[in-house]
Amino acid sequence: MADTNEIKLTHSSILSIDGKPYVSVRFDRGSDFAEGSIPEAKIVKSIGFDEDEIKKLEDYLSENSKDLLVRAKDISGITHWF
Repeated sequence: MADTNEIKLTHSSILSIDGKPYVSVRFDRGSDFAEGSIPEAKIVKSIGFDEDEIKKLEDYLSENSKDLLVRAKDISGITHWF
């Protein structure tokens, strides 16, 4: 049985808006979700997470942005295969 408090993180490859790179990040916990991006480290949309939890998610994004960017580059790097 899945832990209903478990938070799953997924992220995009490196994307671009107006020539500026970013990575879209999503946190899921059951039917709750929060969406944000790096390098801004801001949650822009959420349902089910309270303000304190959103602050913690933003802190996580800020503290782990370099690692997430590396992981996003790995995804971006395989797009030439298709």
